[in-house]
Amino acid sequence: MADKITIIYFLEDRAQEGFIRALVERVAKEDGIPSDGLKHSVRSARRGSRVIAEFRNFLKDSRRVGSSGADLIVVSIDGNCKGHNDRVKQLSKYLRPADWFQSRILYAVPDPHIERWYLMDQKAVRDGIGLTKPPEMPPYKCKKGHYKQILNQALRQAGIQSLLGGPEYAEKIIGNISDLKLFAEKNTGLEKFIQDLRKGFRQLYRPN
Repeated sequence: MADKITIIYFLEDRAQEGFIRALVERVAKEDGIPSDGLKHSVRSARRGSRVIAEFRNFLKDSRRVGSSGADLIVVSIDGNCKGHNDRVKQLSKYLRPADWFQSRILYAVPDPHIERWYLMDQKAVRDGIGLTKPPEMPPYKCKKGHYKQILNQALRQAGIQSLLGGPEYAEKIIGNISDLKLFAEKNTGLEKFIQDLRKGFRQLYRPN
């Protein structure tokens, strides 16, 4: 293995960047990878729907130069109630059978939106942010911005002035999840991403 495992990210926004990067680091820690054993390279996390175009450009460049420059490639788009499988199919259609780096690509599909992942472990939300009580977890709902509003409201009620609306607490929320396996079982896309991530890490990391 190289000195560091290089991970390239294609993400929609800061909320995805905060949560998914913290999640990657938590899984790496559980798999025995040193804290300085990862190198993160975020290629897209501010342009929303532009993530697909930038991912496609990356694929073209990787084919042209014969190298992806990454050990793992994380691509994330919100499910928007279309579901994990449909979103993965949408992204994987840009790959070609000859693309040697296919096995390095990991798909993270928060469904319907990333803020639901932030809210799924209410104890972790409470302790990670420092709330007296967590916001109630609402039923699955497709309305755009629904879970983001709930997260922002919880912050405001706690008297927290958040410039980013929650992503700055992602690492603390992830750190307060007591059992990552049980947490992942609450969402199919999350569970699949963690399973694929662990598989990737175990193929790349061999402790001395």
